[in-house]
Amino acid sequence: MPRRRSFLPSFGRRTGIVLACLATAVVLAAAGVAWATIDYTNDHAGELLPGASIAGVDVGGLDREAALEAVADAIRPQLDREVTVEWGDRSWSTTPRELGAKSDAEELVDRGLAEARATSFIDRMEMRVLGTPFDYDRDIAITYPRDGVRGFIGGIAAGLDKDARDATVDYSTGWVEIVEERDGRKVVRKKSRRMLTKALKSGAPTASLVVKPVEPRATTEDFDQVLLVRIGENRLYLYEDGEITHKWKVATGLPEYPTPTGLYEVTELRYMPTWVNPSPDGWGASMPESIPPGPGNPLGLRAINWSAPAIRFHGTSATYSLGYNASHGCVRMSNPDVIELYDMIEVGTPIVSTVVAPPKPLYASAPDPIVVREDEGQSQPGTDPDEQRDRRGD
Repeated sequence: MPRRRSFLPSFGRRTGIVLACLATAVVLAAAGVAWATIDYTNDHAGELLPGASIAGVDVGGLDREAALEAVADAIRPQLDREVTVEWGDRSWSTTPRELGAKSDAEELVDRGLAEARATSFIDRMEMRVLGTPFDYDRDIAITYPRDGVRGFIGGIAAGLDKDARDATVDYSTGWVEIVEERDGRKVVRKKSRRMLTKALKSGAPTASLVVKPVEPRATTEDFDQVLLVRIGENRLYLYEDGEITHKWKVATGLPEYPTPTGLYEVTELRYMPTWVNPSPDGWGASMPESIPPGPGNPLGLRAINWSAPAIRFHGTSATYSLGYNASHGCVRMSNPDVIELYDMIEVGTPIVSTVVAPPKPLYASAPDPIVVREDEGQSQPGTDPDEQRDRRGD
């Protein structure tokens, strides 16, 4: 039987073979790429894909633990660097880590892993075949908790704050000693916290502590003059700049009408005072409502009011009572002495009143031990009606 001859051109047959081969090659290549992509995916399962970067650290191909360790190594200098708070020649050092500073490294690593898992097959194929890097580049963020900064500045303030001390009078010995004032200081906490936080965020090595001075309310100048009444001894002393410059014999209150003790001040200087009955229903019931200035005035020629109610230095003509406890609480002086004192002091002068000895009472009916004898023709002051009125007038 005769063979059938093919009428196809010889080149057409060859082309078909080539095309078939090419198709097979494409299929095989595609299969190879797909298989390679699968291998790439399996190789980086649970890892950040190649090209990922956090805080400038290449974390591609690292799992979560390894990536966190690599980032921690990179940012350790930032967390452990020393920051010094300075004030004058004193300083206090800390680190961001000690203050509780934290980074967002865990969040960034977890986010990178999540984005890697969400990458499409086509994207992974490009990364595997073309070497395209994983598009994940993040800078680390460090946060500085307020509580840490607050606590650090608060600790400095607790050791540095110092209350101002007012100048005052110490009379515990019965004599006057001026205790000098002392300046104080106080850390301005809000501004100091702001300065430290700024240094932490900017990378500066130092921060300034803000401290303001606290001035005392009273200084030694407020005690350039001090009056000291020593009850029992019944003398008045004037201190000037801490030294006794004048002293006068006085009469202080009877035991049942004691002169008040403590620290007071002069509140008023009264020239030729009018006496106003302080106890019209009590010991002053037999006396007038008031007595105008003049020789018969129980307050004498001058009166110097204390900050204690109804108490004053004042003059008296009953000079026999000086040196005794004889008044109703006021401090009597001779008229020349009270005028001298009146001209030397000012309103605001401190007055110290203290008991230094048992009282030496002198009552209206009691004889005055310092007067001349009766056989010399002198009457005892305790029996003179005018002197009795003077005694009752304070």
